[in-house]
Amino acid sequence: MMRIAALILPLWLGVIAVASAQSETPATAADEPRLVAALFRSNWCGPCKVLEPRYESVMTHYVDAPLERVRFDSSFGRRGALARRAREEGVSEAYEATAGSTGFVLLIDRDTGDVLARITMDYADADIRGALDHALQLIADREAFGL
Repeated sequence: MMRIAALILPLWLGVIAVASAQSETPATAADEPRLVAALFRSNWCGPCKVLEPRYESVMTHYVDAPLERVRFDSSFGRRGALARRAREEGVSEAYEATAGSTGFVLLIDRDTGDVLARITMDYADADIRGALDHALQLIADREAFGL
C-alpha cells in the first residue's frame, strides 16, 4: 500500500502543479484583438458630448467584432495611471502622441502602433461605421498576409 501511495503522490502533485500553472498564466497578446478602439474623453469636453453618443450607438453593432475598446478618461487628471493603462493595452505610442487631448477615438493596430483612423465629432454614424469596417478589414488583410 505504501508503494502505491509513493507512486501516486508524485503524479497527483504534478497534476496539481500543472492545473495551478494554467490558472495563473496571464492572457498573451495573441489572445487580445489586434484592433484597439481608444476613446479619449473627459467630462468637460464639448466635442466628447457630441461624439460619444454616436460612437456608443454605433458600437452596439460591433459587440462581436474582433476589436478591443479602451477608454482614456482624463476627467480627473490621472495621467500616470492612463499612461500605464496605455502601456498595458499596447497603445502607448499613440497615447503619448495625443495625451491630454480629448474628443476623439483612435483606431489603432496594436501590433504595429499604426493609427488607422481618428474619429471625431464631425463623423456621422455612417462615417464611424465606415472607419470601423475599413480598420477591421485592414487588420484582417494584414493578418492574412502574415503582417
